[in-house]
Amino acid sequence: MKNNYWVGHVLLVLLGLGQATGGRAQQAPPRNPRLDSLEARLPQLTQADTNRVNTLNELIWENRDSHPARAQQLATEALALGQHLRFRRGIAKTYILRGIIYATTGRFEASIADFEQCRRQRAALGDWQGVAGAINNIGEAQAGLGRYRAAVASYVAALRLEQRYGTPERIAADLANLGTVYFQMGQYGRALAYQQHYLRLPGRVSDAHNDALAYQMMGESFEKLARSDSALHYFGRAASTSHGHGNPRGEAQAQLGLGRVLAARRQYPAAAARLGQALAQARQVEDQPTAAASLNALGRLALSQQQPAAARQQFGEAYTLSRRLKAREATREALAGLAASARQLANYRAAADYGQQLATLRDSLLTEASTRQIAELHISYESEQQAAENRLQAAQLRTQQQIIRRRNVQLGAGLATALLGAGLAYLLYGRHRLRQRLAHEQERQLLQQQRTTAVLEAEENERRRIGADLHDGVGQLITAARLNLNALDRDLATAAPATLHLLLDNALSVLDESFREVRSISHNLMPNALLKLGLVAAVRDFLSKMVSDDGLRADVQLFGLEERLPPMVESVLFRAIQELAQNIVKHARASVITLQIVRGDNELTVMVEDNGVGFDPQAPRPGAGIGLSNIETRLAYLGGQAYFDAAPGRGTIVTLTVPLAAAAP
Repeated sequence: MKNNYWVGHVLLVLLGLGQATGGRAQQAPPRNPRLDSLEARLPQLTQADTNRVNTLNELIWENRDSHPARAQQLATEALALGQHLRFRRGIAKTYILRGIIYATTGRFEASIADFEQCRRQRAALGDWQGVAGAINNIGEAQAGLGRYRAAVASYVAALRLEQRYGTPERIAADLANLGTVYFQMGQYGRALAYQQHYLRLPGRVSDAHNDALAYQMMGESFEKLARSDSALHYFGRAASTSHGHGNPRGEAQAQLGLGRVLAARRQYPAAAARLGQALAQARQVEDQPTAAASLNALGRLALSQQQPAAARQQFGEAYTLSRRLKAREATREALAGLAASARQLANYRAAADYGQQLATLRDSLLTEASTRQIAELHISYESEQQAAENRLQAAQLRTQQQIIRRRNVQLGAGLATALLGAGLAYLLYGRHRLRQRLAHEQERQLLQQQRTTAVLEAEENERRRIGADLHDGVGQLITAARLNLNALDRDLATAAPATLHLLLDNALSVLDESFREVRSISHNLMPNALLKLGLVAAVRDFLSKMVSDDGLRADVQLFGLEERLPPMVESVLFRAIQELAQNIVKHARASVITLQIVRGDNELTVMVEDNGVGFDPQAPRPGAGIGLSNIETRLAYLGGQAYFDAAPGRGTIVTLTVPLAAAAP
C-alpha cells in the first residue's frame, strides 16, 4: 500500500489549520454506497485468505469516520488473519489504517506504535516508498503531541527516502509538512523557506487547493514576522487562487488574513470590507471557525475606531459561536473583547464579570498582566459604588481592606514557605536523579563488560577448536607421514622395490590428506569468497552447499547492495547467517530458507526466514554453536540488534539490523 490518502491530503490536514473542515462537520454524513457494498460482500468471503484481509482493510477505511468502533473490530480481525497467513503487505496496510484512525481521534501514542509496525513490515518487503509514508505519518502524530523537534527529524528522514524513491508530489507533501511544523514551533523564517521550496519544486504537478493553502501559510508567517507588505501579497495570492478554482472556504480564510493585516496598518475602511467579505463567505459555506475568527477581527476593528457598541455586538456573536464549537482560543478572544467593550462603555460591572469568565477560562495560563487588569476592573466598580455610600460603608470598606492586607501577608508567608519547600524538594529530586544516572551508568558498563567477555570467550573457544583440529587431524596425519618416511629411509637399501613404492605411496597419500585438512580449517576460518568477493558471494556459496536432494531450497533476495560492506560488518554478518542456517538444518526440519539483505542509507537489515517447526526463543537449547546469545552479542558489538519472531508449531523469522554509519571503518 502506498498510503495515497495520507499523502494526498497531508496539506489539507497540516496547512488548513483545522478550519477547512469546520462547515462540513455540522452536516449529516451522506450515504456511502461503497461501504454498503463491502459490508454485503464480507460474509461471502468464507475462505481465510488474502482476499478477506484486503476486503477487511477496505472496510476499515470506509468505516473510519462513520463507525470508528466497527473499524477497530475489523482491524483486530485483519491483523490476526494477516499474521496467520504471514501476509506482510496486508499487515502493513492494516497497521497504517488503524494508525490513521488513532491519529484522527487524538490517540497519537497508539498511532505512532502502529505506524512503526507498518514501517518494519514495509522495510522487510523492500517497499521504500511505503517506508517513507509510514515515517511521514509518525512525524504527523509527533506534531500532534507537540513533539515538534521529533516531528522535524521524522519528516527529514521521510523526505530523504522520497527524494530517492518517491514522486515529486510526495516530496512536495514532505516539504509542506516541514514548513507547517516549523510554523508551529514559531520558526517562521524556516516555515517560509519550506513553503517556497514546495511551490518551486521542479516536476511537481500543480494543485490549486494545496497551492492556496501554501500561500495562506506564507501570509500568516509574514504576518507573524510583522512584514505586512509580504503578508498582503501572499494572502492576496491565496484569495485569487481560491477564487479562480471555486474554493470559497479558502478564499474566506485569505480575506480574513488580508483584513487582519490592513487593520494593523490602520487602513480601517479597507480592513472592514475584507473582514465583511470573509464573514459572508464563511457563513455561505458554513465554515463556522472562520466565521468566529472574522467576527472577533471585526470586533477588534470597531474597538480601534472607538465604536464599543458595534464591537460588543461582534464579540457577542463570536462568543456564542465559539462556545458552540468548543473553540477555546476563539472564546478567550471574544471574552477579552467583550470586557474591553464594556470598559469603553464605562460598564465596569459587566467588564468585571467578563474578566472573571476570562480568568476562569485561562486557568493556570492567566498572566500577571491579565490579573492586574481584572483587579483594576473590580476596583473601578467598587470605587463607583463607594462614591454613593455613606461613612459607615466607607469604614466597613477600610476594615475589609485591613483584613485583605493581613491575608496578603499570610499568603506571602505561606508562599515563601512553599517556595522553600519546593527548593528543598528540587534538591532532593536532583540527588535522586544523580543516583539514578550513576546506577544506569554502572549497569551500562557492566553490560558492556559482559558483552566484551562473551566475545573474548567466543574467540577463545574458536582458538581451542582450531588447536584441537590441528592436533587431532593435521598433527596425527603428519605423524603418520613421518613414520612412513622413516620406514622408507630405514629399508631403502634392503627392502624390495614394491615395499619401497608402497611406503612412498602411503606417505604421499597422508600428506595429501593433511593438505586437504589444512584447506578445510582455513576455509572455515575465513572463506575465500568472503575475502575476495564479499558477503553476498560468500552467503550464496555457503547456502548452495546446504541445498539437499530431499527438498531443502534456499532463496536469496538482495536490495541496494551494489557496493561491498565494511569488512567487520561482512565478517560478523556471515558468521551470524552461517549459525542461523546451520540451526535451521539441524533443528527446524524446514524445506525453504529465505534470506533477505536490504541496505538503506544508514542501516542494513538482514532477515532469515524458514518454514520449519519453530521453537521457543525464551528456552534456548544447549549445543547450538555460538548460539542465539552470541549472535546478539556480536551484533551489539557493531551497535546492531537481533529480533527473533518464533513460536513452536510455525516457522521462524530472525531480523538483524546494523547501523552502517557506526560500523564504517
